[in-house]
Amino acid sequence: MTDFDLMRESKKRKIPWWKTTSSPMICDQFVKRLLARMEQAAHKDAQLRADGKLVITKILLLQEFVEALQKTYLHPSLLEHGVLRVIELWIKPMANGKVTYHEITKRLIESLLTLVGIEVKHLKQCGLAKILLKLRVNQNETQTNRQLANELVTRWIRVNSYRSLHQSGNIIQPANFPNLRLKGYESEICRALLAGTDG
Repeated sequence: MTDFDLMRESKKRKIPWWKTTSSPMICDQFVKRLLARMEQAAHKDAQLRADGKLVITKILLLQEFVEALQKTYLHPSLLEHGVLRVIELWIKPMANGKVTYHEITKRLIESLLTLVGIEVKHLKQCGLAKILLKLRVNQNETQTNRQLANELVTRWIRVNSYRSLHQSGNIIQPANFPNLRLKGYESEICRALLAGTDG
């Protein structure tokens, strides 16, 4: 039975397909295919740029990527299968230091601000946190994107601090936590959050 058949059967029973027992499998299959395509798009654009050709692959897929990131029932599978690493590929600056297309960065950071269930271990598996930490002060980036990157990194640090203080795990949720005293972005908390990342 295909993914489509499973979704069609759940529709007949008037049950949202993502609430059926087969939904984890469907989500995993969908997410794996999605992330593979998005990773290929990043590599294709890099090659097109190196060849001096028009770079539009990621732009054409951006809306599809953002729509998938907005589906909360996909969040566990997205995180499990490395969505942060793929986003890193999409927004990291080029080898010459030139930043990626501003609209791509803006929409993906906005999506990250609503992504539920990010754990510190997810950040340590890729270099996304370090890229955002640098992006927030990169004068070649737009003010809006610098502010979004700053908001996201600050939230990750504060949540990590909040969880550590209360010894209740390290799951990062997109919510407003109490203001915590931070000693800037070179604090022990920041270094702990970014420890082990690449880039």
